[in-house]
Amino acid sequence: MSRVSLTAEEKEMLRSFRFLTERPEECELISASQLINGVGMEAFIQKYSGKIGSEDKIVLSSLLLKRYAFAAVISLFSFSVFNKRLNVSPDNVFLADGEKNGLWMPGFYFQDQATSEVIDRESEREEVAKEVFRDHLFPLIETAKKAGNISDLITWENVAIYLFWVYEVLIHQEELGHARERMEEDFRWLLKESNAALFGPYQKNPLARFHSEKQFVAEQDSVLRVRKTCCFSYKLRGGEALRCSTCPQTCNVKQRKGVR
Repeated sequence: MSRVSLTAEEKEMLRSFRFLTERPEECELISASQLINGVGMEAFIQKYSGKIGSEDKIVLSSLLLKRYAFAAVISLFSFSVFNKRLNVSPDNVFLADGEKNGLWMPGFYFQDQATSEVIDRESEREEVAKEVFRDHLFPLIETAKKAGNISDLITWENVAIYLFWVYEVLIHQEELGHARERMEEDFRWLLKESNAALFGPYQKNPLARFHSEKQFVAEQDSVLRVRKTCCFSYKLRGGEALRCSTCPQTCNVKQRKGVR
């Protein structure tokens, strides 16, 4: 397995997903291994509740996982677009404290940023899925669920929405034209029910359940995939201004007149 570096252009593309190329101050870092540990998760929630903007553990757990979804985006984007594998083991990934427009918006620092070139896409795609989901996100989700008493549906939809964004929206960017066929193939594969076990001890694919048909929402004047669950962003400081455009509490409440 040959090890190669990310190019300057590739690093720049990953920065849009909050990938950090320079190591932040130690006080700003939280290791993924720490968050997967129950004691570490509780310590994180206590320390960051003020920065995230809520004292409610359900809200904190949901928003942590919604922000954390970008670790999966970084890994899968690198695989699909660059044909390169990043090391996403919990020991290698660090959440870095950050803020954008008044919102807690952490970055991701990979201690080892070298990649390996993908040779056998079919077998390596399965390995990447296991590394990202079964071995990293699943244990993190389980720990967050216990800390915040939050449901599986909310946690996995928080991950799914950003992966759908990459493979359904960003895929049409001109600069990704060379990788479009690869991205389409990877996305179809990612949603297969037969891949359920790659995400954890599941009988059904936890991402596929959220890949529903989009619908026209008149109040947004747009065709959207309305969320099945609420991520509780509206419960942060700032309230209603932070609601997602696809929030089921607003889109579905007006369904009779506004959705078709």
